[in-house]
Amino acid sequence: MARRTAARRDSRAARSALPELIGVLDADEADRTLAELGAESDRMADALLAMDTHPGQRLLSGPLTGVTRRRWDEASATMTVLWEQFNRHRALLEQAREVRARKQKPGPAELGELTGLLTGTVVELGAEQVPIEQRSLTGPAVVAERVTLTELVGRMKTAYTQVTEVLGAAEKAWDATIARIDPLDTSLRSAQQLAESLGVTEPELPRAAEELADFRRTALTDPLAAGVRPPEQLAKRIEDIRAELEKLARVKESYEERRQRLEDGVAELVALRGEARTVHDTVLEKIAAPGLGPLPDPVRGLSARLGALPGMWREGRWKALSGTLEELDRDVAAALAGLRAQLAQRTGLLDRRLELRGRLDAYRAKAGRLGFAEDLTLAELHRRAHEVLYTIPCDLRAATVAVNEYQKALHDAGTGTEERR
Repeated sequence: MARRTAARRDSRAARSALPELIGVLDADEADRTLAELGAESDRMADALLAMDTHPGQRLLSGPLTGVTRRRWDEASATMTVLWEQFNRHRALLEQAREVRARKQKPGPAELGELTGLLTGTVVELGAEQVPIEQRSLTGPAVVAERVTLTELVGRMKTAYTQVTEVLGAAEKAWDATIARIDPLDTSLRSAQQLAESLGVTEPELPRAAEELADFRRTALTDPLAAGVRPPEQLAKRIEDIRAELEKLARVKESYEERRQRLEDGVAELVALRGEARTVHDTVLEKIAAPGLGPLPDPVRGLSARLGALPGMWREGRWKALSGTLEELDRDVAAALAGLRAQLAQRTGLLDRRLELRGRLDAYRAKAGRLGFAEDLTLAELHRRAHEVLYTIPCDLRAATVAVNEYQKALHDAGTGTEERR
């Protein structure tokens, strides 16, 4: 009924528009215009159907807030108007086709009516209330704009573009939001699964999950708001939690291997300390005043800490186990390095004595080659150096001085012989 009423109103409008027409279409012009408007109507139908099935409209069908709600309220109202205008356009087009179908060769009355329908201002757009300050005493309270079918299509194209911009922006914004949320979801689920597999409670996980849910609600109800993106600290916190749990999982998996490596390190410490103890005792026996402190014994403390590892493993105390393993790795390595340095220090004292003995023997052989084997001064210096070096315990400082004195005397004797020649 409403459609027939609108058609009758537009038909009357078409007839009333005749006096305003500059010229009347002939039959060919009417047929061509009718065909063009018909093709345009079909394209509009396809476009409006695509608008109705646009993914953005489905995404905007849920609860909305803020900027998105305001823009969608405007766009959805425009969509309703577009369909109403399309139906008006299609009804007038059908009316024009009916007029054209009356006669194979339309007469002046039909051509006049067709001209009014196809080119006249036959479409009445929505009426608008005139503000009282803009009315005259006898002027209307309501005005309505009238346009031609072609002008109507132009208006509809503009409105359609506005609607599809909102739909496209919504789809793009949702895609971008999902692209930001999905990695966080994946990382969070991975962290939750790791925590469950390890049997640990990570208090930061529920807080991160709640914050992500809050962001998801905001992002999905107002995707068109500017700057909708997850807080950077949230992504970092989730990643830090996941990385820590992955570390604990690696600790769990590599426990036996790391424990065995630590036991091997402690065993090496035991052997190394035994060697250092032997050398230490030898130095105390053979070197006078070596200036050595007591030899450290890190084995006992490390062995006790190593013995606590199986209990942590059985109880699933992965954080404590991880920390203890890291500390033991560092401490065993430091103890080995320390004992090697202690051993090298003590061995160096014995090596120094051996070096001085070798130098003394070499200088004596040189004295013989130079013809000073019977030199009494050199012989006395050699005897004193030899006595210091072979006395137990050996005074390395005195031995060094004695060997250097013998070397200098030999050098001076050799230089004097060269000068006499």
